[in-house]
Amino acid sequence: MNKSEQALIIKDVQELLSNKQVLLPMIIVPLLFVVILPSVLLVGAQYVTDMDSNVFTDIEPLLEQLQFDAAAYTPAQLLIKITVDFLFPPFFLIISILSSSVMGASSFVGEKEHHTMESLFYTPISMERLLRAKILGVFLPSFIVTLLSFLIFAVIINVGGLVYFDHLIFPTVQWLLIVGWLSPALSMLSLVFTALVSAKANSFQGAQQISGLLVLPVILLLVGQTSGLFLLNDFLLIVIGSLMFLVAFFLIKQVSKRFSPEKLI
Repeated sequence: MNKSEQALIIKDVQELLSNKQVLLPMIIVPLLFVVILPSVLLVGAQYVTDMDSNVFTDIEPLLEQLQFDAAAYTPAQLLIKITVDFLFPPFFLIISILSSSVMGASSFVGEKEHHTMESLFYTPISMERLLRAKILGVFLPSFIVTLLSFLIFAVIINVGGLVYFDHLIFPTVQWLLIVGWLSPALSMLSLVFTALVSAKANSFQGAQQISGLLVLPVILLLVGQTSGLFLLNDFLLIVIGSLMFLVAFFLIKQVSKRFSPEKLI
Protein backbone atom coordinates (compact mmCIF):
# COMPACT_ATOMS: atom_id res chain seq x y z
CA MET A 1 0.00 0.00 0.00
CA ASN A 2 1.55 3.31 -1.09
CA LYS A 3 1.17 6.76 0.44
CA SER A 4 -1.57 7.78 -2.01
CA GLU A 5 -3.75 4.87 -0.91
CA GLN A 6 -3.08 5.59 2.76
CA ALA A 7 -4.00 9.25 2.28
CA LEU A 8 -7.23 8.29 0.49
CA ILE A 9 -8.18 5.87 3.28
CA ILE A 10 -7.56 8.51 5.96
CA LYS A 11 -9.59 11.07 3.99
CA ASP A 12 -12.54 8.69 3.65
CA VAL A 13 -12.53 7.78 7.34
CA GLN A 14 -12.46 11.45 8.36
CA GLU A 15 -15.34 12.29 6.01
CA LEU A 16 -17.42 9.38 7.28
CA LEU A 17 -16.95 10.43 10.89
CA SER A 18 -18.15 13.94 10.10
CA ASN A 19 -21.24 12.89 8.09
CA LYS A 20 -24.46 12.90 10.17
CA GLN A 21 -26.32 10.92 7.49
CA VAL A 22 -23.86 8.10 8.13
CA LEU A 23 -23.46 8.39 11.90
CA LEU A 24 -27.19 8.39 12.73
CA PRO A 25 -28.03 4.89 11.39
CA MET A 26 -24.70 3.63 12.74
CA ILE A 27 -25.92 4.57 16.22
CA ILE A 28 -29.64 3.73 16.02
CA VAL A 29 -29.45 0.23 14.50
CA PRO A 30 -26.71 -1.17 16.80
CA LEU A 31 -28.49 0.45 19.76
CA LEU A 32 -31.63 -1.50 18.86
CA PHE A 33 -29.94 -4.84 18.20
CA VAL A 34 -27.26 -4.92 20.91
CA VAL A 35 -28.80 -2.90 23.75
CA ILE A 36 -32.60 -2.69 23.57
CA LEU A 37 -33.47 -6.19 22.29
CA PRO A 38 -31.02 -8.05 24.60
CA SER A 39 -32.26 -6.02 27.56
CA VAL A 40 -35.88 -6.88 26.71
CA LEU A 41 -34.88 -10.54 26.45
CA LEU A 42 -33.12 -10.60 29.82
CA VAL A 43 -35.93 -8.79 31.60
CA GLY A 44 -38.71 -10.75 29.90
CA ALA A 45 -37.12 -14.17 30.47
CA GLN A 46 -38.03 -14.09 34.16
CA TYR A 47 -41.72 -14.19 33.22
CA VAL A 48 -41.32 -17.41 31.19
CA THR A 49 -41.92 -20.21 33.68
CA ASP A 50 -43.69 -22.85 31.59
CA MET A 51 -42.10 -25.00 28.88
CA ASP A 52 -45.51 -25.10 27.16
CA SER A 53 -45.48 -21.32 26.78
CA ASN A 54 -46.35 -19.79 23.40
CA VAL A 55 -42.75 -18.61 23.21
CA PHE A 56 -41.49 -22.19 22.87
CA THR A 57 -44.40 -23.20 20.65
CA ASP A 58 -43.29 -20.62 18.07
CA ILE A 59 -39.72 -21.98 17.97
CA GLU A 60 -40.59 -25.67 18.35
CA PRO A 61 -39.11 -26.58 14.91
CA LEU A 62 -35.81 -25.03 16.00
CA LEU A 63 -35.86 -26.91 19.32
CA GLU A 64 -36.22 -30.19 17.44
CA GLN A 65 -33.02 -29.47 15.46
CA LEU A 66 -30.83 -28.58 18.44
CA GLN A 67 -28.12 -30.92 19.65
CA PHE A 68 -28.19 -30.05 23.36
CA ASP A 69 -30.45 -31.35 26.11
CA ALA A 70 -33.24 -28.83 26.60
CA ALA A 71 -34.31 -30.58 29.79
CA ALA A 72 -31.09 -29.42 31.47
CA TYR A 73 -32.26 -25.79 31.35
CA THR A 74 -34.99 -23.87 33.08
CA PRO A 75 -37.52 -22.20 30.75
CA ALA A 76 -35.83 -18.80 31.25
CA GLN A 77 -32.35 -20.25 30.60
CA LEU A 78 -33.54 -22.08 27.51
CA LEU A 79 -35.14 -18.96 26.08
CA ILE A 80 -31.96 -16.93 26.60
CA LYS A 81 -29.70 -19.69 25.25
CA ILE A 82 -31.71 -20.22 22.06
CA THR A 83 -32.24 -16.53 21.37
CA VAL A 84 -28.61 -15.55 21.90
CA ASP A 85 -27.05 -18.49 20.03
CA PHE A 86 -29.45 -18.85 17.11
CA LEU A 87 -31.63 -15.77 16.64
CA PHE A 88 -29.28 -12.87 17.38
CA PRO A 89 -26.42 -13.77 14.96
CA PRO A 90 -28.39 -12.66 11.86
CA PHE A 91 -28.91 -9.29 13.55
CA PHE A 92 -25.14 -8.80 13.66
CA LEU A 93 -24.89 -9.64 9.98
CA ILE A 94 -27.51 -6.95 9.34
CA ILE A 95 -25.33 -4.48 11.27
CA SER A 96 -22.36 -5.42 9.04
CA ILE A 97 -24.37 -5.02 5.84
CA LEU A 98 -25.99 -1.78 6.95
CA SER A 99 -22.78 -0.15 8.11
CA SER A 100 -20.85 -1.14 4.99
CA SER A 101 -23.63 -0.17 2.56
CA VAL A 102 -24.36 3.19 4.23
CA MET A 103 -20.69 4.10 4.56
CA GLY A 104 -19.90 2.76 1.10
CA ALA A 105 -22.72 4.73 -0.54
CA SER A 106 -21.55 7.86 1.24
CA SER A 107 -17.94 7.30 0.22
CA PHE A 108 -18.52 6.54 -3.46
CA VAL A 109 -21.56 8.65 -4.30
CA GLY A 110 -20.36 11.39 -1.95
CA GLU A 111 -17.42 11.99 -4.28
CA LYS A 112 -19.91 12.61 -7.10
CA GLU A 113 -22.17 14.87 -5.05
CA HIS A 114 -19.22 16.94 -3.81
CA HIS A 115 -17.63 16.97 -7.28
CA THR A 116 -14.37 15.60 -5.90
CA MET A 117 -14.26 12.41 -7.97
CA GLU A 118 -12.44 14.14 -10.82
CA SER A 119 -9.56 15.15 -8.57
CA LEU A 120 -8.96 11.52 -7.58
CA PHE A 121 -8.11 10.62 -11.16
CA TYR A 122 -5.21 13.08 -11.13
CA THR A 123 -3.55 11.22 -8.26
CA PRO A 124 -0.75 8.77 -9.14
CA ILE A 125 -2.86 5.70 -8.46
CA SER A 126 -4.34 3.01 -10.71
CA MET A 127 -8.06 2.30 -10.91
CA GLU A 128 -7.59 -0.99 -9.04
CA ARG A 129 -5.63 0.69 -6.24
CA LEU A 130 -8.18 3.50 -6.10
CA LEU A 131 -11.07 1.07 -5.75
CA ARG A 132 -9.17 -0.99 -3.19
CA ALA A 133 -8.34 2.07 -1.10
CA LYS A 134 -11.95 3.30 -1.21
CA ILE A 135 -13.24 -0.10 -0.12
CA LEU A 136 -10.64 -0.46 2.63
CA GLY A 137 -11.36 3.08 3.84
CA VAL A 138 -14.97 2.05 4.44
CA PHE A 139 -14.31 -1.53 5.56
CA LEU A 140 -12.19 -0.52 8.56
CA PRO A 141 -14.78 1.75 10.28
CA SER A 142 -17.55 -0.65 9.30
CA PHE A 143 -15.80 -3.55 10.99
CA ILE A 144 -15.08 -1.39 14.04
CA VAL A 145 -18.82 -0.67 14.35
CA THR A 146 -19.55 -4.41 14.24
CA LEU A 147 -16.76 -5.19 16.73
CA LEU A 148 -17.90 -2.51 19.20
CA SER A 149 -21.48 -3.77 18.88
CA PHE A 150 -20.26 -7.28 19.66
CA LEU A 151 -18.36 -6.13 22.77
CA ILE A 152 -21.36 -4.16 24.11
CA PHE A 153 -23.63 -7.13 23.41
CA ALA A 154 -21.21 -9.46 25.23
CA VAL A 155 -21.18 -7.26 28.33
CA ILE A 156 -24.98 -6.99 28.45
CA ILE A 157 -25.58 -10.72 27.90
CA ASN A 158 -22.93 -11.87 30.39
CA VAL A 159 -23.81 -9.39 33.13
CA GLY A 160 -27.56 -9.85 32.72
CA GLY A 161 -27.14 -13.60 32.23
CA LEU A 162 -25.59 -14.01 35.67
CA VAL A 163 -29.09 -13.61 37.08
CA TYR A 164 -30.08 -16.87 35.36
CA PHE A 165 -26.79 -18.76 34.98
CA ASP A 166 -23.92 -19.35 37.41
CA HIS A 167 -21.33 -18.84 34.66
CA LEU A 168 -20.61 -16.69 31.60
CA ILE A 169 -22.58 -17.87 28.58
CA PHE A 170 -21.09 -15.70 25.86
CA PRO A 171 -19.38 -15.88 23.38
CA THR A 172 -19.44 -19.32 21.82
CA VAL A 173 -17.04 -20.53 19.11
CA GLN A 174 -19.78 -19.99 16.53
CA TRP A 175 -20.22 -16.39 17.63
CA LEU A 176 -16.48 -15.77 17.30
CA LEU A 177 -16.54 -17.19 13.77
CA ILE A 178 -19.52 -15.01 12.86
CA VAL A 179 -17.95 -11.79 14.15
CA GLY A 180 -14.33 -12.52 13.24
CA TRP A 181 -14.77 -14.26 9.88
CA LEU A 182 -18.25 -14.27 8.35
CA SER A 183 -19.13 -10.68 9.24
CA PRO A 184 -16.02 -9.07 7.68
CA ALA A 185 -16.39 -11.29 4.61
CA LEU A 186 -20.00 -10.20 4.20
CA SER A 187 -19.02 -6.58 4.78
CA MET A 188 -16.32 -6.79 2.09
CA LEU A 189 -18.71 -8.34 -0.42
CA SER A 190 -21.35 -5.76 0.44
CA LEU A 191 -18.86 -2.96 -0.22
CA VAL A 192 -17.98 -4.32 -3.65
CA PHE A 193 -21.70 -4.51 -4.47
CA THR A 194 -22.16 -0.97 -3.20
CA ALA A 195 -19.28 0.18 -5.41
CA LEU A 196 -21.03 -1.34 -8.44
CA VAL A 197 -24.32 0.33 -7.53
CA SER A 198 -22.70 3.68 -6.75
CA ALA A 199 -21.09 3.83 -10.18
CA LYS A 200 -24.57 4.32 -11.66
CA ALA A 201 -26.35 6.01 -8.76
CA ASN A 202 -26.51 9.79 -8.64
CA SER A 203 -27.48 10.21 -4.99
CA PHE A 204 -26.50 8.82 -1.62
CA GLN A 205 -30.09 7.78 -0.83
CA GLY A 206 -30.48 5.92 -4.13
CA ALA A 207 -27.29 3.92 -3.70
CA GLN A 208 -28.15 3.16 -0.08
CA GLN A 209 -31.64 1.87 -0.91
CA ILE A 210 -30.40 -0.49 -3.63
CA SER A 211 -27.51 -1.76 -1.47
CA GLY A 212 -30.00 -2.43 1.31
CA LEU A 213 -31.34 -5.35 -0.74
CA LEU A 214 -28.42 -7.35 0.63
CA VAL A 215 -30.31 -7.58 3.91
CA LEU A 216 -32.89 -9.91 2.31
CA PRO A 217 -30.67 -13.05 2.36
CA VAL A 218 -29.94 -12.42 6.05
CA ILE A 219 -33.67 -12.16 6.77
CA LEU A 220 -34.16 -15.47 4.97
CA LEU A 221 -31.37 -16.91 7.15
CA LEU A 222 -33.20 -15.74 10.27
CA VAL A 223 -36.46 -17.29 9.04
CA GLY A 224 -34.67 -20.52 8.14
CA GLN A 225 -33.05 -20.85 11.55
CA THR A 226 -36.23 -19.98 13.43
CA SER A 227 -38.31 -22.45 11.42
CA GLY A 228 -35.71 -25.20 11.84
CA LEU A 229 -35.15 -25.59 8.10
CA PHE A 230 -31.38 -25.44 8.62
CA LEU A 231 -28.76 -24.52 11.20
CA LEU A 232 -25.39 -22.98 10.48
CA ASN A 233 -22.52 -24.93 11.99
CA ASP A 234 -18.86 -23.92 12.42
CA PHE A 235 -17.75 -25.63 9.21
CA LEU A 236 -20.41 -23.91 7.10
CA LEU A 237 -19.49 -20.52 8.58
CA ILE A 238 -15.84 -21.01 7.60
CA VAL A 239 -16.74 -22.18 4.08
CA ILE A 240 -19.28 -19.43 3.44
CA GLY A 241 -16.92 -16.74 4.77
CA SER A 242 -14.04 -18.03 2.63
CA LEU A 243 -16.22 -18.05 -0.49
CA MET A 244 -17.37 -14.49 0.20
CA PHE A 245 -13.80 -13.25 0.55
CA LEU A 246 -12.77 -14.99 -2.68
CA VAL A 247 -15.75 -13.58 -4.59
CA ALA A 248 -15.09 -10.09 -3.19
CA PHE A 249 -11.41 -10.10 -4.19
CA PHE A 250 -12.29 -11.47 -7.64
CA LEU A 251 -14.92 -8.78 -8.16
CA ILE A 252 -12.51 -6.03 -7.11
CA LYS A 253 -10.17 -7.18 -9.89
CA GLN A 254 -12.97 -7.38 -12.45
CA VAL A 255 -14.72 -4.17 -11.44
CA SER A 256 -11.50 -2.14 -11.55
CA LYS A 257 -10.88 -3.35 -15.12
CA ARG A 258 -14.37 -2.36 -16.27
CA PHE A 259 -14.57 1.00 -14.56
CA SER A 260 -13.31 4.13 -16.22
CA PRO A 261 -13.28 7.77 -15.13
CA GLU A 262 -16.10 8.52 -17.57
CA LYS A 263 -18.36 5.94 -15.90
CA LEU A 264 -17.65 7.15 -12.38
CA ILE A 265 -18.03 10.90 -12.88
